[in-house]
Amino acid sequence: MTTTIEDGVRLHAVDLQDAQRRAAELRAATPGTPVLLDIEVLIDRDTRSAFAALDGVSTGGALRYVGTPHGLAGLIADVQRLGIADYVVLKPLAGSPVADLMLAELLAS
Repeated sequence: MTTTIEDGVRLHAVDLQDAQRRAAELRAATPGTPVLLDIEVLIDRDTRSAFAALDGVSTGGALRYVGTPHGLAGLIADVQRLGIADYVVLKPLAGSPVADLMLAELLAS
């Protein structure tokens, strides 16, 4: 079976606790429907550079991660480990090269 975004329910939250609460509500209301958690992302090779690039960036109000590829991988693992969402939707901020940095930094480890 192939699951597409259209088959799931998108979840917007301000932090992981909010995401966990909202995910539980969604799962109760729509059993068996995949939950997709939106995460706004700005990563760089080091945290200082990521936060510097964040200056003046507006957001859409979703859960936000600013830091390194390894930290983002840890957040995604926490989302899965805690059963918050079945999938995450990464929404790059300020043109952050999320896919390129994730591949470069995590495959090299």
